[in-house]
Amino acid sequence: MSRYCYNCNRITSGEPLFCNFCGRSYSVKLCPRLHPNPRNAQICSQCGSHDLSTPQPKVPFWVPILEFLLRVIPGAALAIVSVVGVALFVLALLTRPALLLSTVSLLIALAFLWWAWSRIPASFRRLIHRLLTHGQRGPQGRQRR
Repeated sequence: MSRYCYNCNRITSGEPLFCNFCGRSYSVKLCPRLHPNPRNAQICSQCGSHDLSTPQPKVPFWVPILEFLLRVIPGAALAIVSVVGVALFVLALLTRPALLLSTVSLLIALAFLWWAWSRIPASFRRLIHRLLTHGQRGPQGRQRR
C-alpha cells in the first residue's frame, strides 16, 4: 500500500499518517499525540491541543474513482488482448507455422504495451493534479487567497 499526496504530487510507501516529502497529513488533522480530527477542527477533540497538522488539499470525490478506472480499464483490456494473443500464438504453432513470425511480433508489441501501461498511472495523477490546481492559481501562477 502507498499513499499519494495531492499537495506535492509524490507517493509515500506504506500507510503513513504524513507525507514524507511535504509533511502534510493525508485526510485528517492530527495533533502532536496523533489524535485524528476532522479537516475543519481548530483544536484536538481528545487532548485540546491547538497544534494541528495541515492536511493535504481536499480532493473531489471523482478523482480517486477516475484514477482507479484509468488503472483498471486499460489493464483489463490489455489482459484480454494478451490472452487472445497467446491463444493465436498456440494456434499458429499447432496449425500454421507460417504465421508464427507475425504472432511473435504481436506478443512483442503486447509486451511493450504492458511495460508502457505500468508507467502511465503516475503521469495521469500529475496531469489530474495540474488540471485541478490550474483553476486555483492566479494569472502569474501564484495561489489565489
